[in-house]
Amino acid sequence: MTALAAAPLDATAFAPFGEVIELPARPQDADGPGWRWWGENHLLAASERGYGVGFLDLQPAAPAFHWAERHMQSQELIAPLTGACLVYVAPPKTPEQPGALPPLDDFRVFRVEPGRAVLLAAAVWHGAPLADGAPARAMVLLQHGAGSDDTVVVRFDDSPVQIVEVEHADR
Repeated sequence: MTALAAAPLDATAFAPFGEVIELPARPQDADGPGWRWWGENHLLAASERGYGVGFLDLQPAAPAFHWAERHMQSQELIAPLTGACLVYVAPPKTPEQPGALPPLDDFRVFRVEPGRAVLLAAAVWHGAPLADGAPARAMVLLQHGAGSDDTVVVRFDDSPVQIVEVEHADR
């Protein structure tokens, strides 16, 4: 069995898998009474098909996963709305072999808090986020039709990956 620790989300550590979306450190582009705006901080790749907005309702479950998927041609945005979630990812290796899962110990697990999001690069292995100990909800942005023609799923039921501890940024 492979065991992985979940780490707080850090832009440098997450860089091999995509981008972290959070409150920008630069001055805002505009503001007004009760609001500040930063525009075009991260860009999704252009898509003639457009993007669909999905909704995840997450309930606490065993901290483990036994499957992963990847989208060879499209990005995916995961944005927790309520409650933290655990996002597991592995590098986009072997693009010439879409179903070639990397070694399970190549996966990393990140704790993503509401108010932050991750933009997964094309071909990054991942799965549905897991609720981090309490119910959570997340918005998912995915290229229209990716589920039917740009998704490769691999199951590894005989050797699930256990998430053994969750490191919190305040510890």
